[in-house]
Amino acid sequence: MRGWLKPRIAKLRYKVIARGFESAGRGGSLGRGLNIPGNLTVNLGERVAIREGCWFGGRGTLSIGDRTAINAGCILTAMERIEIGSDVMMAPGVYVLDVDHAFPDRTQPISRQGYEIAPVHIGNGAWIGAGAVITRGVTIGEGAIVGANSVVTRDVAPFTIIGGIPAKVIKERPE
Repeated sequence: MRGWLKPRIAKLRYKVIARGFESAGRGGSLGRGLNIPGNLTVNLGERVAIREGCWFGGRGTLSIGDRTAINAGCILTAMERIEIGSDVMMAPGVYVLDVDHAFPDRTQPISRQGYEIAPVHIGNGAWIGAGAVITRGVTIGEGAIVGANSVVTRDVAPFTIIGGIPAKVIKERPE
């Protein structure tokens, strides 16, 4: 496909598919292969870019702020609520989920023990590196940076750089 045509098709795809969302701001774009199984409620701000091959699931609410980019192959599962702020950059292959399996009873298979659910919030201007995993109940502060392939299991303070498995503070961003 010609280079100039691809962005135009992504914008047209957005106009058609976004009609099925709870709300969708103007000027967004959607890559091919967006999959939204289940009863997810989606709210998109202005100029949101969702790249190819993303998967949004669950029966809760997914809200994405203005000028945010969700890159290729990201998986977002909202059984209750995932809120992503404005101007967030999410690199390819990021996984964000507000749900996890419960496993308090050793006598029962984990598949029969239900779920633990807690909302996730990603603050304005955050940058989430490729392959990062954001787990249930986590709040990532404004302007924070999550290193590639990190697993975030605890809240992240604003303007903090974290990385690793589990993710730990590397340093603060300069003033």
